[in-house]
Amino acid sequence: SNWTGVICENKLESSKEHRWKITILKSHQVNFMVGVAPLDFDTNTSSYDECGWYLYNNSNYANSTLFSGPPHNYNAKATNIKYANKEIEVVMNMSKRTLKFIIDNEDKGVQYENIPIDKPLVPAVCLETQNDSIEIINC
Repeated sequence: SNWTGVICENKLESSKEHRWKITILKSHQVNFMVGVAPLDFDTNTSSYDECGWYLYNNSNYANSTLFSGPPHNYNAKATNIKYANKEIEVVMNMSKRTLKFIIDNEDKGVQYENIPIDKPLVPAVCLETQNDSIEIINC
């Protein structure tokens, strides 16, 4: 398995709240990351904990985890968020610099605060397994 990143090139405008959803279409293990990344995100990197702020959906664990770069530097930080089976909505509030997730229509609250907005941010998804697919809605 090799991670592959995908970004939506629509920059998130400052001072707005942005929402988008992903729907899981096909996944062997339901293992992927969803969140935001800087526009210059290297989609071929293997170090996703250094280039964005993500919820890691992993069916091998009871709950999802958080991965991120500075200033949080999370590497599999535990959450109380059970992994998603169908849909994840991402809510990035640029004026508050917060990121939260809504999992299968259940609001899980803010998971990241004080996200740096000195670089343009974009919606991002990282897939782990070849031939897995998701649909990005309202990007």
